Amino acid sequence: MKSITTVLFLLTLPLLSCGQTSKYLGELELRTYKIGDKVDIKKFKKYANLAFPDHLDGWTMSNSDKLPKKYAGLPISIWQNKKDSGIALTLIDNIILKITISNIKDDEKDRITKMVSEKFGFEGKVKSYEESHPLQAWITYWNLVTWETNEAIFQIGNSDMRMPTAPIPKSMLWNLVYSDLVLESKILADYKK
Repeated sequence: MKSITTVLFLLTLPLLSCGQTSKYLGELELRTYKIGDKVDIKKFKKYANLAFPDHLDGWTMSNSDKLPKKYAGLPISIWQNKKDSGIALTLIDNIILKITISNIKDDEKDRITKMVSEKFGFEGKVKSYEESHPLQAWITYWNLVTWETNEAIFQIGNSDMRMPTAPIPKSMLWNLVYSDLVLESKILADYKK
């Protein structure tokens, strides 16, 4: 009986440890773009001298022009794809640092969510909340899914601003922000050399 218990314990040990560790994403391609790749900026238009945040949550009109200190003095800017305005890349010169995609439909969102969960090795953390507007009756309803480790941050979210009595929209468009801190650190270090 003792040997059966030992065998069962040893069989369950790897299963317990597998579910609690995350994996590094590695190179993740979104609509043919990867962090660290060079792009032909003739196919893009310059949007602004700022960098998208690591999270969709907390990015407001009052802080969108704040460039993090680690980018000080570097030619960081946002470029928008001329053919697909839903794709915006944060570049240092012509090298991709962050990828942001907007107006994602549910089916693409579901494919991306599955792929990212498999690559990270865990499901994203879901956060839904309401944000009331102080001077009007409108409410913004936020839905966010976040995968975050020390190496990478990936977030998909949407927001729906409507009156509390208005019906919930039948279909929503999603936005994503992808930042790989390992690759970004390497790109910044190489660029500074």
